[in-house]
Amino acid sequence: MAFYIKYRPKKVAEIDLTEARESLGRILSSDPFPHALLLAGPRGIGKTSVARIIAKSLNCQEKKPGQADPCNHCSSCSAINKGAFLDVLEIDAASNRGIDDIRQLKEGVGLAPVRGKTKVYIIDEVHMLTNEAFNALLKTLEEPPPQVVFILCTTNPEKIPQTVLSRCLRINFHKASDQEVLRALKRVVKKENLKIESDQVLKIIAHNVDGSFRDGQKILEELSFTNSTITVFLTKKVIGDQSTFQPERILSFISNGDLSMALEEVARLDSGGVDWLSYLKGLLVFLRRLLHGVWGISDGQEGNFSAEQLMTWVEIFSQAANKARKSDLPILVMELAVAQAIGVNKDNSNYQRSGEEKGGRVKHEPAQDHPKEKISKVEEKKNTNTRKKQKTKNSPKTINEEQWRFLLKKIKPKNHSLEAFLKAAYPVSFENNRLTLGVYYQFHKECLEKEVNRRIVESVASEIFDCPVSLFYCLVEKRPLVLKNNKNNPVFSRSKDDNIYNVAKKIFGGDQE
Repeated sequence: MAFYIKYRPKKVAEIDLTEARESLGRILSSDPFPHALLLAGPRGIGKTSVARIIAKSLNCQEKKPGQADPCNHCSSCSAINKGAFLDVLEIDAASNRGIDDIRQLKEGVGLAPVRGKTKVYIIDEVHMLTNEAFNALLKTLEEPPPQVVFILCTTNPEKIPQTVLSRCLRINFHKASDQEVLRALKRVVKKENLKIESDQVLKIIAHNVDGSFRDGQKILEELSFTNSTITVFLTKKVIGDQSTFQPERILSFISNGDLSMALEEVARLDSGGVDWLSYLKGLLVFLRRLLHGVWGISDGQEGNFSAEQLMTWVEIFSQAANKARKSDLPILVMELAVAQAIGVNKDNSNYQRSGEEKGGRVKHEPAQDHPKEKISKVEEKKNTNTRKKQKTKNSPKTINEEQWRFLLKKIKPKNHSLEAFLKAAYPVSFENNRLTLGVYYQFHKECLEKEVNRRIVESVASEIFDCPVSLFYCLVEKRPLVLKNNKNNPVFSRSKDDNIYNVAKKIFGGDQE
């Protein structure tokens, strides 16, 4: 039997969530007992287990007045533990969510309990019920028979109608702390007689399950099959502990604009068997701590990044986490997110070439040269200036209209749809072999940023300008009209192809040139 089923709490004292344990103890000791309870909280926190404890407490044959815990020995408690008690009905609202299902429930509500004192209806994931089903349930909640208690469990209480919420006594189940998860894991280790290297094993598990008792017990069960002694090394390998992967490394490469090193770090992580969804979640947790450090919150962590930088990265990697969940190749999602973060980082106006203390970069004063070194420094500066002039010949800072149209002409035979999209864009800058194109619409930008399209443009541009060209896109507003004969101006005259409707016509079989 799975650990999370085998070691479900069976009495109030075994509930590991402190606040829920204390609240439930007070409610079960009170008289009269409320006719409807709402247990609301995240998954894997023990809501259904608590609902069964309540059902046992209400039907226990040996429980004394004022006592909260069921005996767990009488026939009623034993039958409920086995799921064979006729007066405790568990309904999964995710698969029984319609009005007909609730009507069947209402037909049995008026019947007297078969064996126990109280008939208990446990409706799991109650927020999945339809509006019609909620309306049908509402009448029963308003005037329930005295021998009936409803226990509604949900991970999304905000989706439940206010009319239903107002009829229930609510118990909130907050996400478990590391210490509460640790308490539950220690109980399993003791009862299963598992051998662990140290308590650090359980601390690592507790830190990586996001407050879920069930997830922690599942990981511990998986580790119990791998070796006679569960070691720290094995635990980190199995669950992908984020401290092993040092998220500050990749942020450092991104901050420095070093795409090559950032992608090498991604490859290193992938070869180590990292779960990319878990890694991205851990990276977001790390970014949150850095943000708290910038904002001066007590649980924050100091770093060398600005709040604007961190918020930009949070947005980028949050989107990547959503995509990684559905992607067949999550490493590609991560690589694209890194490239996007570096592109945004370079375009950010807070980064100044002078080295001012913005965006987390600090200006360092140059060291004073020794007098004997001044002559060699002058010679070196002359050579550097000469190399820069030679390099500039192959790296123009602007693209005139003639060059731009020639680039479009070269791209058209390779991909006419790509050429159509590019006609609704224009060059913003071309410096250090980095070509930045302005795009008016997010839809255009997403299409142009696809890897296959990026490679085509970079290949053609590199061939035309005789240097390796890297490509970046940014959203811009409609540019003003300018004179077409000003060929040295990087901002060109507005064309009929700028309109998104005209671009669509060209792509999907409209007018052809």
